Amino acid sequence: MGLGLDFADGGWLGHLAGLALIIAVLMPPMPWMRVGLALSGGLALAYALASPGNTGTAIWAILLMLVSLSLLVRYVLAEQSAKFSDEENALRDTFMPDLNRAAARHLMDRGNWINGKAGETLINEDEAISHLFYLSTGSADVMLKGKSIARCIAGQLIGDVTALSGEPASGTVKLSEDSRFWCISAPQLRQYLTLHPNVRAAIERQINAALDSKLRQANATLAGK
Repeated sequence: MGLGLDFADGGWLGHLAGLALIIAVLMPPMPWMRVGLALSGGLALAYALASPGNTGTAIWAILLMLVSLSLLVRYVLAEQSAKFSDEENALRDTFMPDLNRAAARHLMDRGNWINGKAGETLINEDEAISHLFYLSTGSADVMLKGKSIARCIAGQLIGDVTALSGEPASGTVKLSEDSRFWCISAPQLRQYLTLHPNVRAAIERQINAALDSKLRQANATLAGK
């Protein structure tokens, strides 16, 4: 952009523009990267206006500002338009706490809310699970070789680990009472996370945290026997 190395005659503005550009690249994509890019464009424009003969720099700076600000506005509008019911907010807090509102809304819409009946089987032992489940209300029994070994309660994920790995389930899960849950196809979830690496990292962190919590609960139960 022809910013030069001279700090005199407005040259310091050029250096600030370059520094802002570097910082913007290191920031998370949304929204701070867009803010940093717009700031860099503004500083570059100020430098161009302070230095005669920098019309080309001014044009590119204006374009950078316009593109960055338009993307920032689109992000803000998407965040404001993302609405959630109480049960959707509970799902978001459990499964998607690290996602922004628009990303959480987009992923949530890939699944469905279903009312299940007591005795309905969600997962079969030694079979690849078909869906990842979030239990909103009700409860479910986890069975191994026909024996109940644990219970899933409202607010927990079911099938979280094998939904990402595609491995066979280690146990059977049946609803122990009429329940309401959100579910998403396991193959669709894996494909979605492959296409959205930033979402994948956030979801994997949450699933690992959920698994750790379940292991601690299981250890506490075994220790109490």
